[in-house]
Amino acid sequence: METKQPLGKTVSFFVIAFAISWLLWLPQVLDSNDLVQFPEFVGILGMFAPFGPFVAALWLTGRQGGLEGVKRLLKRGWSLDFDKRWLLPTVLLMPAVGLVTLAVMTLVGLPIEWEFAPPWQALVPTFIVILLLNALPEEYGWRGYALGPMLNRSSALAASLILGLLWGLWHLPLHFIEGTVQSAIPVYQFVIQQMVLAVLYTWLFNNTRGAVSVAILFHAVANIVGAAVPYWTTDLGRWIGLAVLAATTAVIVLIWRPQHLSRSVTGRYRSAPDEF
Repeated sequence: METKQPLGKTVSFFVIAFAISWLLWLPQVLDSNDLVQFPEFVGILGMFAPFGPFVAALWLTGRQGGLEGVKRLLKRGWSLDFDKRWLLPTVLLMPAVGLVTLAVMTLVGLPIEWEFAPPWQALVPTFIVILLLNALPEEYGWRGYALGPMLNRSSALAASLILGLLWGLWHLPLHFIEGTVQSAIPVYQFVIQQMVLAVLYTWLFNNTRGAVSVAILFHAVANIVGAAVPYWTTDLGRWIGLAVLAATTAVIVLIWRPQHLSRSVTGRYRSAPDEF
């Protein structure tokens, strides 16, 4: 008989992650909306906001599993203990989605505002920054800590959509900070996008034995594709991008089935009762 994690522990994770990140983003929100004037260096705090999920995951794991539990969680961030064929969709799926989005936009005569994309020389450094300061700390929380217990409670599709909703709402302060990508996107559009994306993360997660390393890499690739192909600068571009992403995800759900998003039920990841 499978033991499920108490729901309160998962809820605690989201409360702590949101609290840390939102407090670190708060000065920039107030400053961007001319509510309080802060010195420029205060904005540096926002750089550490993506570490909210990471800190929450480490703290709760430490309380529940001690140092050994923390070591197990950290190890999953560089684990290569999975079928390496899954590196292909991890690295290539989102570039393919980006190229199809670009093709559709070109076909309908919608220009890409390339001035919002970083120069090609900056793509590799930007990717590394995203990998280390965004993807890594976020994914130790979202997929490393939260997703496993959620999969123990519901279908893979339902768990993905719920996590995607919360993940999208976690970004809410960024919609009110001048200069962020989120500030150019309506909240509801961004949340829907994250919910769809979360299904792809779970698909990769369940087929790589819960490898957080794969989630980190997929996150970084998805973000750099969004930077390199700035479809998000126009309303129609965003809808086209979302439509291509949703169609891709729908095909994956149909093939791998919504209950598990994995053809092998026994091989998919499920958190152990004492893991978190």
